Amino acid sequence: MTQAARRHQPPITIRSARATALLRRLTAGGRSQVDIIEEALERMASQRKTLSEALTPVVPQAFDWEPIRSNMTSRLPDFDD
Repeated sequence: MTQAARRHQPPITIRSARATALLRRLTAGGRSQVDIIEEALERMASQRKTLSEALTPVVPQAFDWEPIRSNMTSRLPDFDD
């Protein structure tokens, strides 16, 4: 993938004191903000699940789909009114 020069790329504006503090802490080791943000976004995109993956239970579930049969023969109708 070819990258355009930085001045030709669209800027990103983040208005968050928390994000600013995190970026300041993460860039203390000499890494650039761009590298940190791109790496975080790539990690998030690779971990994203499809809807079917998100809805699939982790532990397989077994259900008894047959309803309980009613036993109406054990009851006699009450015709006395």
